[in-house]
Amino acid sequence: MAERYRPERGEGIRAGGSSGYYGSSDERSTSWTSVVIGWLSALGAGLILSGIVSAIVGAIAGAGGSTEGAGNAGGVGLLITLFVAFLVGGYTAGRLAGRAGTKHGLLVALLALIVTLILVLLSGVVGAALINNLRGITLPGVPEDVAQQGLNTVFTLYSVLALILPFVAGALGGSRGAYTGSRRP
Repeated sequence: MAERYRPERGEGIRAGGSSGYYGSSDERSTSWTSVVIGWLSALGAGLILSGIVSAIVGAIAGAGGSTEGAGNAGGVGLLITLFVAFLVGGYTAGRLAGRAGTKHGLLVALLALIVTLILVLLSGVVGAALINNLRGITLPGVPEDVAQQGLNTVFTLYSVLALILPFVAGALGGSRGAYTGSRRP
């Protein structure tokens, strides 16, 4: 009967103190390249899907639908677009990383949120710098006899869902991508 191989003291242990098998630092580290490529693929998928969804919403509004129906269709279309786009982005990040797919999928959505906030802040700074040039322009106001449509609650719900869905979709896509990526040769 053959004896089991037992490493000598210090043999097979890396400088970091862990063996190269389970729980090594390679398995716990984040592949930022995968996250950025996942974010870019989510942007691309969102761009393609937004064109398709806007055509569908335009067809609904042009077919005699009410403006409230078109607004709701646009909101649902936005949520579907975000979900599918970040599902693709999370899958890409998880597949490229091959490990910790849920974490990589969540980081795709977090990176998108951070980039969006930075762009909003930059546009606010640029807008504040240009506001002095627009002092003489008067904008038309909303007529006072127009009734409110009561969509505030619906749009608030869409806003909250638009903030949550990318993270859910990124986590789902990332876990599926990591499962598929870990099985590749």
